Amino acid sequence: MARATTAILPGPPASEQGGNHHPGLRQVLGEADWQELPRAVRARFADGCRSVDYVGVFEVVRASALGRVIAQVARLIGTPVVPWVGTNLRAVVHVGPAGGGVAWERAYHRPGGERCLVRSVKVVTPDLQMVERLPAGLCMPLHVFTSRGILHFVSRGYYFRLGLPGGHELHLSLPAWCSPGETHVEHIDEGSGWFRFTMTVTHPRFGEMFYQTGRFHSAREAL
Repeated sequence: MARATTAILPGPPASEQGGNHHPGLRQVLGEADWQELPRAVRARFADGCRSVDYVGVFEVVRASALGRVIAQVARLIGTPVVPWVGTNLRAVVHVGPAGGGVAWERAYHRPGGERCLVRSVKVVTPDLQMVERLPAGLCMPLHVFTSRGILHFVSRGYYFRLGLPGGHELHLSLPAWCSPGETHVEHIDEGSGWFRFTMTVTHPRFGEMFYQTGRFHSAREAL
């Protein structure tokens, strides 16, 4: 049985702490894969991106019975996943600079005005690895790649990031069995200003835990 592991690492350098100059998706992918992406996708993920809102609808938001329990419990640490299921849920995705990276905030809206906000920040380490930071110090290193013009983000495990005296960090890794599973996000350009966001979380033992997919466009564009 896999065990949780720990590592003490130096604190984030200036390039990760803040400022206007830090590596982005282009550097993570490399120039060949970056140029493989549709022009609209490159524009959305360009380095130094400005704040923008994307509006649209999640046609499907589902979770297994265990996934629903996990989502409810996870509200205690900041709601890293929406604790709802349903169809045709209106949503607004806000993207903007934050903490030396890029914040992604997904606001889900139910009929009747109920709202749920899921927030994370994607940062790039000095060795050009992308890490998604979720609430309560939970972090998800990502394998980022392109395939046939589709941009993929796939988790490579999870760890909790804890600050220590002297600017150091403690990384407490989670074994696969007690994590929510592998997270796979696809960003698919559909043309005419639209893109599709699809997220699947699959546990190695319990199968699909979460799934959601929806279409979005920039709120600045008249479609």
